[in-house]
Amino acid sequence: MGVNAVDTLQPEATNMSPEYLTEKFGGRLSFRGCISTAGPLAYGTADETRECCRKTLEIMMKKRGYHFAPTHQIQDNTPVRNVIAMYQAVHDFGIYK
Repeated sequence: MGVNAVDTLQPEATNMSPEYLTEKFGGRLSFRGCISTAGPLAYGTADETRECCRKTLEIMMKKRGYHFAPTHQIQDNTPVRNVIAMYQAVHDFGIYK
């Protein structure tokens, strides 16, 4: 089908930061993930989660081909307020301009 995509991205892993991926492969690969399930989503506040999502979107959307998603399944101990903040952030910031 000609689809070239990477799923799933863990921003803490070597060479998987949003900056590195868009610099090295942006425009040639599509990406899915990069919202860490072991970072602010799991352990931060709703504001920290929202800011993390905003920054990731800002970086990843520059070259298009980004599919917003958590890195893995959201765990059952993740605060609901953070899950809501994550999806509210993509609603608020996830529009190409």
